[in-house]
Amino acid sequence: MLLKPYELVWDCCCDHGLLGMSLLDTAHARKLVFVDVLANQMRKLESSLREDFPLGKYNWHVRCDDVRNIVVPKINSQLFIIAGVGGDQTVDFINSLSISAADTMFDILICSVHGSYFVRESLIDNGFSLIDEKIILDKNKIYEGIYASRNSGKTIANTGYSMWNWKDQDHRRYWSRLVGHYAQRARNEPEKFRPIVEKYKALKCELLGQLK
Repeated sequence: MLLKPYELVWDCCCDHGLLGMSLLDTAHARKLVFVDVLANQMRKLESSLREDFPLGKYNWHVRCDDVRNIVVPKINSQLFIIAGVGGDQTVDFINSLSISAADTMFDILICSVHGSYFVRESLIDNGFSLIDEKIILDKNKIYEGIYASRNSGKTIANTGYSMWNWKDQDHRRYWSRLVGHYAQRARNEPEKFRPIVEKYKALKCELLGQLK
């Protein structure tokens, strides 16, 4: 999904660091910072990086820390990647990074485990615009990839829009799963979740209309 290389890329909650390594390998980052709170995992990652991506040839840094402690540097060409964590935690990270960098432009690539509706709401509230979005099928699980920027871009739809292909069975299955989840939550919190269900139903009507 990345459209350009960056001066600095942050691989947040990087775990084994495979995503960040792929960006080093394809020269999408002049410098890459791997961030995670798991000390043992980060020691293993640093050992792997020293062997496979020797310093001098590659520019990387391993940081054992909470993403919420990052003070965003004033570098215009930088990207934060947040993948493989839950929606609430992703929202916390978006909010903390945005507060830290109130006057700094940066891009963000998100693939949360769930909760994409509220992730999108957080991006909208913090002034992000859409670069690209995709529905990703991986090992029979479905995720949303959201590539956004604090620079120019398209308006972010809280249900997603350009990523949907109603002819695709996996997309329809994902839509049904989302609506079922929020409909169930609406039983206990109707004021919060019923409007979300209605937005996804309106999205379906619009997507069906495009097929006629």
